[in-house]
Amino acid sequence: MRLGKKKKKIGYKGIMASLMALSFLVFFDIDINHKNVNVAKEVFESARSIILSITEDTKYDVGIVSRVVDGDTIAVTINGKEEKVRFIGVNTPESVGRYANKPQPYGKEASAYTKAQLDGKKVYLQKDVSDRDKYGRLLRYVWLGEPDKSKLEEQMFNAILIKEGYGNVMTYPPDVKYSKIFVRLEEGARENDRGLWALE
Repeated sequence: MRLGKKKKKIGYKGIMASLMALSFLVFFDIDINHKNVNVAKEVFESARSIILSITEDTKYDVGIVSRVVDGDTIAVTINGKEEKVRFIGVNTPESVGRYANKPQPYGKEASAYTKAQLDGKKVYLQKDVSDRDKYGRLLRYVWLGEPDKSKLEEQMFNAILIKEGYGNVMTYPPDVKYSKIFVRLEEGARENDRGLWALE
């Protein structure tokens, strides 16, 4: 799979250097005073955690949407291989399979919206904790541009579906990276009667 990396406004090297400098100062003080050894361990663990978090947020796969299955599932071609992708954190009304002849309310609308927005488009796939669901589908956040939390409401399609009322929040731990944001977006869609929330 193709791996992309996004440059952060605040350099990851700069943050790492600052944290390591702080760690050095703590160690220097400890070496003189021969006490509080655990403080140094905590500083290094904090530095490691922050650095790993920054690195993880910059990783994603890039592919082209080859077809749309329904509102919350697509097929994406990554390096010549087609993979089914299930959107994390959102559930749209069913409109295929056993629901093909009798779609759930707003199911066709959700499927048509996803097709209009994503079919044939380049997407960036961001992983949370789980890799695949029990059906073998990749579990991903689908971005229209390089993953950037500051642009989440405009560029992450999972969030857009919720914001516009095409689906509701569906959270399965441990994949909860953006769950609080999704809940807020659903509350806004409900309050403004968007999409399926306008139905009787």
